[in-house]
Amino acid sequence: MSPRGPRLGDIYIATFPEHDPRGHEQEGLRPAVVLAVPAKARFPVLLVAPLTTDRGQPWVLAAPELYLRLPQGSGGLPVDSIVLLDQARSIDAARVRWLLGTLEKKTFATILSRWLAMFA
Repeated sequence: MSPRGPRLGDIYIATFPEHDPRGHEQEGLRPAVVLAVPAKARFPVLLVAPLTTDRGQPWVLAAPELYLRLPQGSGGLPVDSIVLLDQARSIDAARVRWLLGTLEKKTFATILSRWLAMFA
């Protein structure tokens, strides 16, 4: 984790736990964007949305409000990626491995507004 601590819009490499029984949840080592850092949580957790590689998947075009595309270089991403807002979740801060970078404010604002719209 970064010495300054996680901030909104940061992209970290994080470890997502395996699930049993298996479903469609993201697992393993992958980038994730920080959506929230709960200050009063009883344990150090982060609310994050995992990312996956953008390979032109048709489901991205079918629901662009859930799957925001980020080009290579955004927030330090090594490849074109997709934010999986439908997979947003809380993870223990200890699962965060290293900081890739931080998204531009405008890009993060779009991600956050789309995430919050899911609950409206």
